[in-house]
Amino acid sequence: MKRYSVTLIGMGPRGLSLLERIAAFARAHNTPLQVNLVDPGECGPGVHSPSQPQHLLINTVASQVTIFPFREAVELAPVCATPSLTEWAHAEGYRRFGDQFVQVEPGDEEGAAITALDYLPRYLLGRYLVWAYDTIRAALPPTVSLTHLRHRAIDMFQMPDSSFMVELDSGFSVNSDFVFMTTGHSRNNLTDEEAWCHKFAQDHARYNGKLSFIRHVYPLDKLVGIASDARVAIEGLGLTAHDVVSQLTVGRGGHFEPSGSGLRYIASGREPKLLLFSRKCLPAAARGINQKGLNGRHQTRFFTRDALRVLRQQAQRERGSPQLDFDRELLPLLTKEMGYAWRCALAEAKGAPLLDPLNYELGAEERGAIDAMLFPLQGRHFATAEDFATFFTCMIADDLSEARRGNLGSPIKAAADVLRDARTVLQDMIEHGGLTAASHRKFLSVYNPAINRVTFGPPSQRNEQLLALLEAGVLSVAAGPNAAVRIDEDRSQFALHTRFASGAAIQHVDALIVARLDVFSPETDDSPLIRNLLKRGTIRPYYNGTFHPGGVDIDQANHPLDSAARPVANLWALGFLVEGPHYYTHALPRPHMHSRQVLDAERCVRELFAQLAERDSARRQVRPRVFARAERVTT
Repeated sequence: MKRYSVTLIGMGPRGLSLLERIAAFARAHNTPLQVNLVDPGECGPGVHSPSQPQHLLINTVASQVTIFPFREAVELAPVCATPSLTEWAHAEGYRRFGDQFVQVEPGDEEGAAITALDYLPRYLLGRYLVWAYDTIRAALPPTVSLTHLRHRAIDMFQMPDSSFMVELDSGFSVNSDFVFMTTGHSRNNLTDEEAWCHKFAQDHARYNGKLSFIRHVYPLDKLVGIASDARVAIEGLGLTAHDVVSQLTVGRGGHFEPSGSGLRYIASGREPKLLLFSRKCLPAAARGINQKGLNGRHQTRFFTRDALRVLRQQAQRERGSPQLDFDRELLPLLTKEMGYAWRCALAEAKGAPLLDPLNYELGAEERGAIDAMLFPLQGRHFATAEDFATFFTCMIADDLSEARRGNLGSPIKAAADVLRDARTVLQDMIEHGGLTAASHRKFLSVYNPAINRVTFGPPSQRNEQLLALLEAGVLSVAAGPNAAVRIDEDRSQFALHTRFASGAAIQHVDALIVARLDVFSPETDDSPLIRNLLKRGTIRPYYNGTFHPGGVDIDQANHPLDSAARPVANLWALGFLVEGPHYYTHALPRPHMHSRQVLDAERCVRELFAQLAERDSARRQVRPRVFARAERVTT
């Protein structure tokens, strides 16, 4: 058999899932392969560096994180016994000492055991993923040769025989019969406004030594240059903003200690003054305590795949297209599903009998609670920045109270968890043009931010820390919602202008940090590889009609479509690269669940091995031509 070559560009968690499936199939089929891994860093962790500080946390309980597939979701058994992050941490001897997680000697019972409800530091996730890579590599059969090329891919072009030549930033090139692209999170070129802020910071730094503009915050050690007496505006209130706040407080030597039912912040004196702002300026809701167990999830009764299928058939008959309108056709079902979970939690708390879903209709009480949860600013106006700050603080405190009641005990958290548990239905609803272009645009700009804020927020302790920082005066939200970033050339500072009922409020700051991850778009990405592939026509941006939500255009099998809309059969793109035709691609697999990352890897690797079998079969059928005696040429 010929030894074919397979190249994986990008070796974070997505690449790791592919490699695990390649190992499983290669063992089963005894297939000779040369596997090339192209990544300048360690294989496995991706952005989850094992060298991160301990105060940076993952936002999912560790018992619900794994990298190995659920046996029932895949054709061939996993190459490992599928430990979760928690199980791995136990096996490696990690224990909790306050807010720290330390590896102890076998038999050492100091500290506390890690529980199924713990949110572990991201550096431990990084170590787990490095261990997983080593485990998968050790499971490769002797027929597979593995080479890790510690470089970046900067270009790729197809040869006449359809194989790819992958060019690396070292000048070296790798020929490959098959290529998987899993390059993960990306960085966009600066927008005009960002370039304007960057230039202002550069030009005026000689007048204000504290002036700076930081567009891409990772790795966070670039924040070391921010002066302790600076005023810093952090744009964003999501998980990235929590990382920045933690780095500029705990990372500067401050610490939290218990105080009553909350926390108190003890400053080190090296923290700058922090100001949070964003378009809505709303805090991310804390995760409710998990009361569903490892595998528990809300079972949808109204917002289901079957209901979605019926709606598509009806739309096809009536409009000639299966595309749906989220507001008109799907939101009523989703709201009803959330309302049912809300009502069931309330009944449980009161000891009342559970509701019969067949007789349930959405009531005004739960509808009002869901609207207030998703869009708390609707109908609200604030006279001053102080009024908004009071609202912000109360919102965090009220949400923490709900989070402590748990994702079954709190009606609000039970309703919010529906959005997480129904993620696969949301994916079916949106992906590959499932919504009309206008509805798709509105969903991503209006509903998706609300879903992310109430469902995929930080651990509760992060919001407890925010309250402590607000109380200590280290942090403020004085800019309020819809603050406009301007520059003050006379003061050599940025100025945040916000309109309140009593008039405009202005906050001057020395440093402006954009704390959000970029949406991947081939046309604005700063990667040489993406730019070159786009220029060659190997890939094209994904469009739903006239709307570009981001991502590379792919077919149902994850093959990128070229500029002529033809799928490239020996090329696959997975993960964040295809966030656009796909939806919510960045979640890690959960134990005992049919997770998106695993299913994508399984489908693509199964096709890879089917193509390998076809090629070998075609090669065996080709026989050297045997010339008849009369056909021989003599000289």
